[in-house]
Amino acid sequence: MRRCAVLMAAAVILLAAVSAFAQTPGQTPAQGPDTAVQAAEQVVIHFFVVPRVLPGGKEAAGKFPELRKFLAKTAGGYSQLGSCDGGALLPSGEVRAETNICFMVSASRDVSAEIAAYLKTHFEYKAPFVLSWPGSRH
Repeated sequence: MRRCAVLMAAAVILLAAVSAFAQTPGQTPAQGPDTAVQAAEQVVIHFFVVPRVLPGGKEAAGKFPELRKFLAKTAGGYSQLGSCDGGALLPSGEVRAETNICFMVSASRDVSAEIAAYLKTHFEYKAPFVLSWPGSRH
């Protein structure tokens, strides 16, 4: 009896998976063929951190207005996620901890090189932490 229940559950899961793959592209399970679906815009998502304190010990807050302008011009906008803590392993084996400001932007193209170059120049950041990955914006 138990084996039959397991086989029935597996069949239900398989049918659900087949149903999901059989959908019309761009159509979600709750939508029928008569429902208009707006296609998602393909974008590149960028996450990066900016140090709160510059290498010389000066607060970086005065540089943020220009960074925001740069991001709006380069990526079309930005999300400042706020304070975030992180750490990096140094060659000596020591972990260097920092408090940073985290940002996220999406753009129609990969702008990670421009962001990294800006951080190197304006924040004296030798090795900027910039991540990017494909995504979609609805």
